Amino acid sequence: MIHTSTAWRMTLATLRAMRLPFGVRPRWREVSLAAFEVFLREYPRPLEPRPRLTPKSRHREWTDPALGSWPASAVARCWTQGRYRGYQIRSV
Repeated sequence: MIHTSTAWRMTLATLRAMRLPFGVRPRWREVSLAAFEVFLREYPRPLEPRPRLTPKSRHREWTDPALGSWPASAVARCWTQGRYRGYQIRSV
């Protein structure tokens, strides 16, 4: 059952990405805050932060427009869940 709340809403692109085998999906690495900041600072091209869904949103993504449209262009993401903060960068 798919819920209609903002937290559970899936886009068509997300559903298509879920169909892909695991070998084709982009690989994400968990990193520390320091490594995440270095990645954002030293990325070779300018990154665009995706707008938050709501002002209190706990999820943030950065995209590289040279890689195409979202979600294929997402290269970094961070989120907060309770007291835990997660940082991920896309492996190439």
